[in-house]
Amino acid sequence: MRFLVVIVLWSIPFFGNGQIVFEKGKIMDSIPISKNNKETFALYLPKSYVSSELNTVVFIFEPAARSKIGIKPFIEASEKNNYILVCSNNTRNGPYQKNFDITNRLFDYVFSNFNIKEDRIFLAGFSGGARLASSIAVLTNKMAGVIACGAGFSTTQSHVPTIQKFAYAAICGDLDMNFTEMIRSKEYMDKLNFNHTLFTYNGDHSWPPSKEIIKAFDWLEIQSHNKGVKIKTNIELKQSYQTNYALARNAELNKGWFQALENYERIVSTYSKFYNLDSIKTRIKRIKKNKEYKVSLKKFSKALVKEDLITEKLHTRFLQDFINPDQSDMKWWKRGLNVLEKPLGPEMDKMVKRLRYKVFAWTITMTNPYIKDATNIEQKRYCDKIKKLVYPGLRSIR
Repeated sequence: MRFLVVIVLWSIPFFGNGQIVFEKGKIMDSIPISKNNKETFALYLPKSYVSSELNTVVFIFEPAARSKIGIKPFIEASEKNNYILVCSNNTRNGPYQKNFDITNRLFDYVFSNFNIKEDRIFLAGFSGGARLASSIAVLTNKMAGVIACGAGFSTTQSHVPTIQKFAYAAICGDLDMNFTEMIRSKEYMDKLNFNHTLFTYNGDHSWPPSKEIIKAFDWLEIQSHNKGVKIKTNIELKQSYQTNYALARNAELNKGWFQALENYERIVSTYSKFYNLDSIKTRIKRIKKNKEYKVSLKKFSKALVKEDLITEKLHTRFLQDFINPDQSDMKWWKRGLNVLEKPLGPEMDKMVKRLRYKVFAWTITMTNPYIKDATNIEQKRYCDKIKKLVYPGLRSIR
């Protein structure tokens, strides 16, 4: 699969568009890309936007092509940092080449109608949209950074980061079905020494709150600053450091060991160039020696291992039953899912919630016409039965 935007992205001049008035401070949700097709996108221009100046743009990828839903979590960051926000109404979970073609046409339009700084292009996405954003960043290697929410990388090897130069900020809730995947992705990026970070918070598989998006952009801005794009003043850098320190310290005081450690370690990797952080490094060592942290880490690790084992077992059975739905045993599924009802402790309870959503997501994926077009009615009914076992009360397939 090819991604042609690398050819056209930097060569299109700014022409302007006399037919559409681009309003500031408002989501314009159905801007047509051309007269030749029905593709549209949503646009948000910050109130401080000036058309004659070079601007930063954030391309957002929403897995169900719900552009307004994709843009809303980014508005606060847009107003704070003066970002143009763009979200397609046509890219969605589905074939990558089709999404690449749509994105090429979207890029063509945006770069033809707005003045954009060549080194200030960011991509962001949720779930399948996160995988798409990462893939585009890898294939073009022209982006300043990526915010990947609730999912890691495409399963296509050529889409996975290796030696590219963009900064990668991942965000994931600890109840998200892809939480373990995001942990593994971080471990992979650690080994590559790729410029990355992972923000975790208490949440499920959904777009993160605006405050998490702002944290990610704050980190990305400092990465751009470190590359020579002078964005932050000394005062702004200090304020950023103090904000992150306050978050880490508050987590530590409330015995939120994982959050405290995550924030302290990010502080060291982000601000060591500017400040002496020996005291922070001492705090990190102290937390790692803390008995309560060690116990929590053991329970957390045990939950992740068990999640992997149960996931493999359930997924194997799910695929077998999907191929032969008339031979599926709902009693087996009921027994298996009932085991997940028992209280098992905080980390195991989170693991169970992630597992239940995984099973639910498999049914959605296997009946999504944009991903799989050969699903028959019996397979759809089978998936519907599984959905109802996982989340009782869901409507049936008619």
